[in-house]
Amino acid sequence: MTIKINAVAAATALVLGTLSTAANAELLITEYVEGGGFNKAIEISNLGTDTITLDGHYELAHHSVNSKGVAGEVQKLALTGTLQSNKSLIFINSGISGPYATKDTPETKALVAAIKANSTADNKVINFNGNDSVVLLKDGAVIDSIGQLGKPSKDAWTEGSFSTKDKTLRRKTSVTTGDTDTSDAYPGTGLSQWEVKEKDTLDGLGCPGEDACTSTATPGVLLITEYIEGTGAKERNRAIEISNVGGTAIDFSEAEYKLNMFWSGSDTNGKFQDLTGTLDAGASIVFYNSDADDALKKVGSSSATTYFDGDESLTLTKDGVVIDSFGKLGDAPEGGAWTDPNNANFSTQDKTLRRKASVTSGDSNATDNFPGTNNEWVVFDVNTADGLGCAGEEACSTTPVDPDPDAPCNNCADITAIKDPSTFNGDIYYSDVLTGNFNTPEELKNALSAIIAKDHVQLSYSQVWTVLTHADQDPGDATKVRLIYSDTPVAKNSNPGSWNREHVWAKSHGFPDEDQWGYTDAHHLRPANPNVNSTRNNYDFGECGDNGVEQSSKGAPGNCLDTTKGVWEPRDSVKGDVARMILYMDTRYQGTDTATTQMDDLVVVDHVTTGDEDKQPRIGTLCTLYAWNTLDPVDDFEKNRNNEVYKYQGNRNPFIDRPELVKEVYGAACGDDPTPTLEVEGEITAPETVTEGSAFTLDASALTAGEDKTLTFKWEQISGEEKTVVGTEAVLTLTAPMVDADSALKFTLTVSDGSLEASKVVNLPVTNVPLTLDVSFDGNIKLTEGDSTTITAVITDAPEGLTYSWKQVSGDAAKFTATGLKLDVTSPQVNISQALVFELTASSDDDSFKTTVSIDVENTEEAGWVKPDGAGSFGGFIALLLPLMWRRRRA
Repeated sequence: MTIKINAVAAATALVLGTLSTAANAELLITEYVEGGGFNKAIEISNLGTDTITLDGHYELAHHSVNSKGVAGEVQKLALTGTLQSNKSLIFINSGISGPYATKDTPETKALVAAIKANSTADNKVINFNGNDSVVLLKDGAVIDSIGQLGKPSKDAWTEGSFSTKDKTLRRKTSVTTGDTDTSDAYPGTGLSQWEVKEKDTLDGLGCPGEDACTSTATPGVLLITEYIEGTGAKERNRAIEISNVGGTAIDFSEAEYKLNMFWSGSDTNGKFQDLTGTLDAGASIVFYNSDADDALKKVGSSSATTYFDGDESLTLTKDGVVIDSFGKLGDAPEGGAWTDPNNANFSTQDKTLRRKASVTSGDSNATDNFPGTNNEWVVFDVNTADGLGCAGEEACSTTPVDPDPDAPCNNCADITAIKDPSTFNGDIYYSDVLTGNFNTPEELKNALSAIIAKDHVQLSYSQVWTVLTHADQDPGDATKVRLIYSDTPVAKNSNPGSWNREHVWAKSHGFPDEDQWGYTDAHHLRPANPNVNSTRNNYDFGECGDNGVEQSSKGAPGNCLDTTKGVWEPRDSVKGDVARMILYMDTRYQGTDTATTQMDDLVVVDHVTTGDEDKQPRIGTLCTLYAWNTLDPVDDFEKNRNNEVYKYQGNRNPFIDRPELVKEVYGAACGDDPTPTLEVEGEITAPETVTEGSAFTLDASALTAGEDKTLTFKWEQISGEEKTVVGTEAVLTLTAPMVDADSALKFTLTVSDGSLEASKVVNLPVTNVPLTLDVSFDGNIKLTEGDSTTITAVITDAPEGLTYSWKQVSGDAAKFTATGLKLDVTSPQVNISQALVFELTASSDDDSFKTTVSIDVENTEEAGWVKPDGAGSFGGFIALLLPLMWRRRRA
């Protein structure tokens, strides 16, 4: 896949592009991004011919301005390392994400992942708005700048299409020297130095020049990036971090990915963890020991693969093939840990180890020495856990970032309302259902599906952030959202971090890709604590058993996880919310508009999905959810949420608007049929099969419906769409019809007690008996050419009603006439002796029988014909030729 992105894989330099410039050029600011949310970046390029040493000389400074245009504090970032000629450095805000104007795509994700992998994040300097100034210094002297110090703008510096707010600016290739006067008017004469690009244009980061950078997106690369073997209250502070250090997302449903742990010295026994869902480029998965201290459980979920003590080995496998490893498989190290003779601090016991950022491929040889001569690990003190959740050698960034006052939350995209809930009329919206006649619950569900699909507009995954800030707003505080499982309010602007987007219908159950509509359907996406979200994972919904664990330690009291049963039970006050969201998804995605939605038919099943079902469009458990719908009725929060999603997505959840529809659609499947039927016990006695033309009996006299109930019976035979009443007693006796081939009779028995009734279908196979006749032939069947004969067929015990027909099926055409069983034949003149074969067909109304008779005809030599002399070459040739011709003619 070739796409436009800013840089190559993390193993390469931070830069791309070529440019010929003046030899005396210094560093320049070559790109400036001030976009939505935290899409903020600065690109600095070396436009000279020599490599520049940055350490101790160069700084990037941010001069902030408050909302009144008054200058504030100055934040500085020291540039380190070296920068080659015609290469670029990227400095970003860690919250940078994909373009908001369009739906996120794999290309967008790869672009942002590559930017993050090949850049330096600094949330103080790279946190400017359009009225702040950015200055590049060398040894304290200004060598380039954006903005005007001393006269800050209250909003942005603008002129024509040029603006330092909501724009991307790229330095023109003709510019080789910087703007060193920070007090002159801005942009002033420097206006002609910049190409103006649309908001959130990111594809030029990483190379100088006016055009987008181009390269090939690197595939996803899965590595073990952090290992913690620590102490703690239960001596079980253990964790493993797995990261995607490549350029594109990894879909774990496309292969079997596993994390495997092997006991010390073993290469067969141990624990394993299946990897599910998708892992975006640059993202990480964390597994921790269930007995670890809470400080180690801030991200991730528990896994038995963390039951190591320092001398166990680990592997990552894809379809059974090792793609990365830790330790030496099959080896028990001395002293209970692997150590490095070249690094006395290195140990796999009582240490935290992080994979070096330079490592971009896994150790696929699980039996080689560990850590080997090229140790890929950075060592940290015991119980260091601040790096869990992000790849790299440093701690994960926890620096607070001031929210963008113009954005509803971090990573929130701009979105425009398309519906007005105040004008919504349910009688009109659901009129096709309210006035329709439906024979089955499935017909009703299909009609509902058509209604809620009609005006549904697909959201981008970024737009979902925005919708949730409205739909799940805390009723008591407009700056916060309320978390579905934890029931706690958190600041809208604390995402991602304090809250993320929970797919209530787990996305791995049928729609793992963002381009599938269910992935971004806000009716089932809810704010959740990331740790709780990870713990819920993709479990079905159901009632916990004796092995269920209440989730108070995760900040979600009232919720329960039962890994033995494989179910997650939410707190009581949202059980109905969960049920109605799941039933909405089951109804909305019926598989009828797959070409548009890329969605298969989602089905709620009445059991816990296992094995292969985990990746199918299935989730459980139906009748538990049905009961939860009654236990927790629709409340005002849910009604308001339905209105807010409707406002931006255009469709509604019918089970919130019309709660009675839950019973109409799902009641019968869960023993709460809105149209109850008679409960009948007993069996109908019927033969397994019946032969055509023979009598048979269907006996329903054993059926009962209670001691005091008198039953009536109605037997109907089904032919196509029509039904014919063939009996009104418990016992039905009929004769099977004559059939051309094996077939079946279908009967419906309706049993009634006078108020309720029940029906059962009986299928009765009917066996066809082929027509068989005993036939012999009278008459002369040996003729000389030109002679005539009469052949008469004699049939023993011929049934009445047969008709007969004759035809010649072999030999030279003869003259013949036939009447009934009599055949008159005059043989033709023949060149060689041969057989004439005639076929007799005897037919009844629905069957037939065929047999043949053969008449031999002898060739007679013509008068005056003389056998040629065998002498001479010609005669000899004829002598040889005639037998050949004879054989050929006989053949």
